[in-house]
Amino acid sequence: MQKALIVATAFLILAGCQTMTYDNEQALDRKIQDEQQANTPEDIVQRAADVFSSAPGLTDEQRQKLKTLYLRTYAQSWQIRKEIGQMKSLLFKEAAVNKFSSPDINELTQRIVAADNRRLNIMFSALEELQSIVGYGEDKKNLYEKLRNYEIPGNTLR
Repeated sequence: MQKALIVATAFLILAGCQTMTYDNEQALDRKIQDEQQANTPEDIVQRAADVFSSAPGLTDEQRQKLKTLYLRTYAQSWQIRKEIGQMKSLLFKEAAVNKFSSPDINELTQRIVAADNRRLNIMFSALEELQSIVGYGEDKKNLYEKLRNYEIPGNTLR
């Protein structure tokens, strides 16, 4: 059963990636692997004030809006991550005693996917709001780099 799930997941991933060329896909994979993992969620939140108070070229109002945006986005995303964790835990318990294609497990997997999509939509919406606060373009690359590095604990560019 687990083998079938892995094969099905791999098929869906491969089908979804067909829009990228092999070289682009490899380049993206390398970029993803180069990114360092975040520390604990608590550590990330504690650094928010420092980053937004020192972001270059922003007004105090922009800094405050960014800080508020980040903290709101983080809280919403963290809540969804907790829900997903609970649902995954239940999924494994159910999978131990029920066929993976059972109605209960199907409903649970759909809810996990829906929750993850909600989390991603929150992130994409926050990026759009970020652009409305600080703008975008070549002249904003350093600012976006600083904000991106904030999300990557241990990054030496911070």
